[in-house]
Amino acid sequence: MIKIVSYIAIAFSYGIAIIPLRFIYILSDSFYILIYHIFRYRRKTVRENLVCSFPERSHKEIIKIEKKFYRNLCDLVVENIKLIVLKPNTLNKHVKFTNPELIQDLYKQNISVFIAVPHSGNWEWFGKLLHQISYHEASAIYKKLNNPVANRFVNKLRTNYHIGSETMLEASTALKSLVRRKNLCNSIFIVADQSPRCVSTDYWTNFLNRKTAFFTGVGKMAHYLNYGVIFAAMKRVKRGYYEISFKTICINSKEVSEDYIIESYVRNTEDLIKSDPANWLWSHRRWKHKYPDNEKSCSSHIEL
Repeated sequence: MIKIVSYIAIAFSYGIAIIPLRFIYILSDSFYILIYHIFRYRRKTVRENLVCSFPERSHKEIIKIEKKFYRNLCDLVVENIKLIVLKPNTLNKHVKFTNPELIQDLYKQNISVFIAVPHSGNWEWFGKLLHQISYHEASAIYKKLNNPVANRFVNKLRTNYHIGSETMLEASTALKSLVRRKNLCNSIFIVADQSPRCVSTDYWTNFLNRKTAFFTGVGKMAHYLNYGVIFAAMKRVKRGYYEISFKTICINSKEVSEDYIIESYVRNTEDLIKSDPANWLWSHRRWKHKYPDNEKSCSSHIEL
């Protein structure tokens, strides 16, 4: 049954993908009404995340951010479906890189690099264009979806532009794959702000007004492989248009600690979110795990 539903959803996606890009946002507006007002998709999660992260904001301000987030979320859905047919030259008109020379200079020095990205802007569009501004062997680390039909479909969307011989690296085997590629100059796209499994090796820090756990993978892998680490800030300039800026966290990972790498990523992510709160993925259950000291949730203060 799940497979049948998946195939129907994929067929529906192909129907959406043929709509011209300039008209697809009309469909997004319709999705917004359904998702926000009718189905109320994860409204409680989003509201709690926003209120707890910005306790200084008024209820009116929170609602404004919330509604803008849902509009952005619906745009992301239709934009990513559009990747089925979207050509690179069209996508290039919608995504601007402000300082790609930072990545290109590392290639000239034969330095492999992790490009650490938060869930901001449209990270899928970013990932599709990485190979165009990086001369490295470009790949992305991903987490395999439980639904095999959906997993194949999503990976096809991510790889229908030529990027490299090993385009997608599954998270559980990524380090082994990169060790095999030690003779190549690699740039590895990694979205590193997901909620981890809540194990003893998680990195805990203050993030958006709460103790928050982060994966240690980017720090550990960079340290082990001696890769550089670059933070990528993706901002929504206007509807359907994005701007990406790169910032160096480190060039030689062995000269800094693993914690330094993660903490630098966290602080840059936090600054990016605060500059435009609606640009981040608030529907993600980012704080489902609580700090071991039994920190109290602020959910009792949420006004729905």
